[in-house]
Amino acid sequence: MTECDDSICDDNDLSAALLTPIGRGAVATIRLQGNLDSPRLSDIPFRAANGKVLSQQSIGRIVFGQWGQKSADSEDIVVCRVTPQALEIHCHGGDVAVQRILQDLQHIGCRALDWQGQNQRFLGTFEAECMDALSRATTWKTAEILHEQSSGLLRNSLEGLLTLSADLTELTSRLDELLRWSSLGIHLSQPWIVVLTGRPNVGKSSLINALLGYERAIVFDQPGTTRDVVTAETAFDGWPVQLTDTAGLRETSEELEAAGIALTRQKLEIADMRLILIDLSEAPSPDDEALLAEWPDAVVIGHKCDLTDQWQDRLPQHAIRVSSATGTGLVELQTMIVNRLVPQVPQPGTAIPVTLRQIRELQTAHAAASTGDIASCRQAIERILM
Repeated sequence: MTECDDSICDDNDLSAALLTPIGRGAVATIRLQGNLDSPRLSDIPFRAANGKVLSQQSIGRIVFGQWGQKSADSEDIVVCRVTPQALEIHCHGGDVAVQRILQDLQHIGCRALDWQGQNQRFLGTFEAECMDALSRATTWKTAEILHEQSSGLLRNSLEGLLTLSADLTELTSRLDELLRWSSLGIHLSQPWIVVLTGRPNVGKSSLINALLGYERAIVFDQPGTTRDVVTAETAFDGWPVQLTDTAGLRETSEELEAAGIALTRQKLEIADMRLILIDLSEAPSPDDEALLAEWPDAVVIGHKCDLTDQWQDRLPQHAIRVSSATGTGLVELQTMIVNRLVPQVPQPGTAIPVTLRQIRELQTAHAAASTGDIASCRQAIERILM
């Protein structure tokens, strides 16, 4: 969509944004927002069945009508004025119908925006970023927490901090509590990254397929099969996780495989969690020992536990035995992953920052409060609430 000229549009005028995903669908929704009493609305080619113009429609009333100047060229749509400043247009979900309505709205001077830009323009940065985070939730559990934050919980908590300038101890304590949930807050709208690594042919691809419940990674009993990083998203106990199947780590002179191994190491560095697979059916090797020494905080998986165990008591005590072939240990592994990634689940009513911007400003506020600089602390909190 192309924005209309700034000389035509101003903050008190109108903007239009498509709320539903681009592409074919049964119904598409376009939000018209701004001054709905503008005389420009009389130029919109909409004829309501009740005979009233858009500015006269009651808030919350669903109105049927036709879009188009001529009967032969019109199509049935439904509109609803959801607030004094916002009107939703529901039309056929095809691209042609959507683009036609957006172009007609632009023709009368509406600014065409994406829905995030429209939210920021009319609601402000804080509310817009909370709604954007909610839109990217992929599970009911994370959506529920994000909906609670965007419905006023987080704003009320932050505004409450502004009343504590006389009590530095309580102010610092509350900032600590908010920052405690920083990692969880970020991952409510983006998955935790869990990287599987190990020597070639230890069964990383088989395990990722078993965890996903379908075949996503190529399985072949030839070392070096996985040359690139393969990712797939799933959820464990309602928490979103991106599983990453990587090239096997070993010394190699083969250029393509070496490039895959280099990429694997990059992914391991940024991972939220690392899973090291050990093939129990093969005797320990120097490569296994080097990998365990390099990543001491990783979860160690004794894979292929359905086969003859060549490791015995040499397997690290904290390792979990798993078989992708029989399913042994898969539930226990999923539970371990969840407990590592989400060691504590917030109670309903817990305020949680949900964006990096909010977290960085909270860190600034905490640093200022720790030195007694109340003015800088307040400024940081107020910047979050913009």
